[in-house]
Amino acid sequence: MYEVPDQTGTLAVVTGANSGTGKEATKRLAAAGAHVVMAVRTIAKGEAARAEILAAHPHARLEVRRLDLADLASVQDFADGLIADGTPIDLLDLDEALNK
Repeated sequence: MYEVPDQTGTLAVVTGANSGTGKEATKRLAAAGAHVVMAVRTIAKGEAARAEILAAHPHARLEVRRLDLADLASVQDFADGLIADGTPIDLLDLDEALNK
């Protein structure tokens, strides 16, 4: 199975991070040391996935934020939040969004 190289200091945004390939990408990136923003439509599902990943990787840096790619206001709010943080994004995983 592919091992993700060290991602310490990397900020990754993963869409659909609470299930499927998005969740798996989140797990692997977090295990490799990335700070992962989990972009999800439903915060409660995102928090449940976050708790599951933290159980396996207690030092993971995971943050759940709402993002609904079908809602332009949601996309704007999400982007504004990332811009306000002032940290450049190193990796953007849109796989879940593009496969629907």
